Amino acid sequence: MLSRSKIDKLVKILRKDLRRSMRMHIPGFPKIYYASFLLRDTQWFNTWASGGSTFRRRSDRTRNIYCDIRVGSYRYDQVTQGGLLDNDEEVESYNHVSVPIDDRDYSGLRLCIWRLTDAKYREAIAAYNERKSSSISTVDQNREFASFTKLPPIKSITYSRAEYVDEEKWVRFCKNISKWISDLPKVTSGWAEFDSSQVTKIFVNSEGSTIVQHSKVFSLCATLRHLTSQGLNLEQEIVFNCTTQRDFPTTKEFKALILEKHRKLLELASAKRIHSFSGPALLYPIPAGVLLHEALGHRLEGSRLLSTSEGQTFKGQIGKKIIKAGITVRDDPTLKKFNGKGCIGAYDYDDEGTPAQDTLLVEDGFLKGFLSTRAAFEKRGFKPNGHARAKKHERPISRMAVLIAEGSKPLSMEELKRKLIREVKRQRKPFGIIIYETMGGETETSEYDFQAFSGEISYAKLVYPDGSEVCVRGVDFVGTPLQALNNIIAIGDTQELHNGYCGAESGFIPVSTISPAILLSNLELQSKREELVTQYILPKPRV
Repeated sequence: MLSRSKIDKLVKILRKDLRRSMRMHIPGFPKIYYASFLLRDTQWFNTWASGGSTFRRRSDRTRNIYCDIRVGSYRYDQVTQGGLLDNDEEVESYNHVSVPIDDRDYSGLRLCIWRLTDAKYREAIAAYNERKSSSISTVDQNREFASFTKLPPIKSITYSRAEYVDEEKWVRFCKNISKWISDLPKVTSGWAEFDSSQVTKIFVNSEGSTIVQHSKVFSLCATLRHLTSQGLNLEQEIVFNCTTQRDFPTTKEFKALILEKHRKLLELASAKRIHSFSGPALLYPIPAGVLLHEALGHRLEGSRLLSTSEGQTFKGQIGKKIIKAGITVRDDPTLKKFNGKGCIGAYDYDDEGTPAQDTLLVEDGFLKGFLSTRAAFEKRGFKPNGHARAKKHERPISRMAVLIAEGSKPLSMEELKRKLIREVKRQRKPFGIIIYETMGGETETSEYDFQAFSGEISYAKLVYPDGSEVCVRGVDFVGTPLQALNNIIAIGDTQELHNGYCGAESGFIPVSTISPAILLSNLELQSKREELVTQYILPKPRV
């Protein structure tokens, strides 16, 4: 984290060079109407170990600047397709995104800013002319929408101290935990990792805004693998992404959680193998959150409404019922904590300097809104809700931050399980499935490809009509968004927070999902891709 004095110096430099950049003009070409800088200063540390030995120990300090140069006017500028394609690493400006970390002499920083803004202006003019020339032969479907929304100036400068990271402690911790994991029965490999990332973000723009905010993400994870006699590598992992190290479990608690993962790993080794399934499914809160994130959340990102290459599943559906069940979904970046735990996706201002807003997306199954940047996707009455985000050099697009789901008539987990069994019997299925844990998901939203999503199952059980459960492996859940969402028939009464990372066109960013369990009348499972390998020739050495 940057100190008060360094922040104040950098703000002055950025504001000075911003005013200077606004004077750039090439006769005969459009002028700059808006410019902004977003400087990210990151203090990072990472260590990971396996078998009791450290493989990596690295600390670093990096600094980069995202520069937004817009030419033309708020009504019409060079940005097209919702900015989804503005992440090219081959353009000249990408070479000047990384800037010096030297706080004794800022001459190198100013040289980088000079080169960056010059390149950005030239690229903006080229993109503007390309958009104008394309309109001669191609209908510009977004011509009626304002390219950018003007906002009043904001001044919000906060100062924060970095949380102390005892590097020696975490190196020892990962070494000891990884050795302890390797000594567990039938564990062929495993590792432990700690990571910390503490960021100061300084934003200035030509509208007069100056915003300084900070974020902290600390990660602790452990992974266990078992190579079965058939040659299948099974894996279980436990991951904590937190806003403070105080949210981590104690060593005793962490080991207890690892032992539970070890039990599941060995259970999976002898679990029933299935290849496909279509029927009733109960998803525990975190898998349910994955489904909502992939099937719904990405399709409510407003930037995708401006891209002709996107499927635009819910375009024109405001006010209409899109989910039969009584479920309400919102995204609230201002929610810093849930049940005493920090939300890593939270922030006060997005990467375009817009105040973060609690945004209602779905109310009792009815579509109410979309996540937005400052690019309008409505003719009248558009107001940005502060969801423009990016990782580094990419143009910020609308992204989820803290996605929250709840049901209007929630049921307890016991009631959900009873309802699952009733649904199995009603459909005369041989069994249903309970998905307890997942390791992530993905979705496809482009018009070119199938409108589908998937979730990687790490632990699940078949549930028979008599209520008995049997551990199962070999499948992941898949589906199409509209069908899956409308197959929701019940929602749980207990929400759980899951902190993780989401990848999209504007990079990998931290997100939080707060979801209850959900019951679906039908969910499709497909065979998991499994590559068999030969057993080790010699047994694992004893050390």
